[in-house]
Amino acid sequence: MPRLTLFMKLFLFCLCGAQIAAQAQTAAPAQNWADRPIGKTVADMPSDVYRFEKHTIDSADRARRYRIELSIPLTPAPEGGYSALYMLDGNAAMDTLTEQDLASISHDNPPVLVAIGYDVPVRNDVVSRAYDYTPPVYENGKLLVQPVVRGRIGGGADVFLEFINNQVKPLARARASIDPKKEYLWGHSYGGLFVLHTLFTQPDAFARYIMGDPSVWWHDGAVMREWHAFEKGRAAGKRVAILIGTKPRDPARPAPGPSTDTRGAIEEIAKGLRQGEGQVSYETFPQHGHGEMIRVSLERALQIAIEP
Repeated sequence: MPRLTLFMKLFLFCLCGAQIAAQAQTAAPAQNWADRPIGKTVADMPSDVYRFEKHTIDSADRARRYRIELSIPLTPAPEGGYSALYMLDGNAAMDTLTEQDLASISHDNPPVLVAIGYDVPVRNDVVSRAYDYTPPVYENGKLLVQPVVRGRIGGGADVFLEFINNQVKPLARARASIDPKKEYLWGHSYGGLFVLHTLFTQPDAFARYIMGDPSVWWHDGAVMREWHAFEKGRAAGKRVAILIGTKPRDPARPAPGPSTDTRGAIEEIAKGLRQGEGQVSYETFPQHGHGEMIRVSLERALQIAIEP
């Protein structure tokens, strides 16, 4: 009988311990995808098709430190230079890429990959990203100095675009033979918003624009005011790929911008660019939601980057 009592005590002790651990695990908040630490990426492993470089550059005000990762084909550059895919959310992009991705683009016209990220150990610096990727906001014709959405200051897209043009592009061109007429820009979510801002304000900055689920809802659709001011004729000949995940949103999650018809706004942009004689592709992915579209749109961007 004493043995049975001891056994029961041990059993109950283990059971309680398991219940406590399960409750603690349930109570722990889910880790945000942006805060997920980055382990080894393709740039940390041997590759038969690419070589890799990492550079760090401070912003002019030293408030942000960028990590620029270059993936340069081992295949000799063609006459005129490689094409180049500039990838926003560079940390997350490198964390997403696989050696199979590199192999798939290494045969014909392999592009240089330029990952523009932040010098942090996680997939993203959400505070810096919120500032860099979002457009300036005007109210009653006056610049709103520090527009805030979700508790983060935005409006720095012009400064960030200047940084790309004056710092990142010269670095990439110095380290690899790149054809300036074949430089492409890809971004997802806030990154897609930045792609739109660049297209509307400096359409000649890149030869192709590729965006996944652009956050046109930001600050009550501030980018749409840029769109309405955009001279549609400036879209002539521009190659634009719009990639949208249409999987129904979890009803438990609030919509990002209730005052903006995101899907309708993006469709309006696609239609208007076509009317301006832009070469626009609009693809929907009903099996994928917003978070999944970073992988889907990046994979599509890699294939676009090797097209003639």
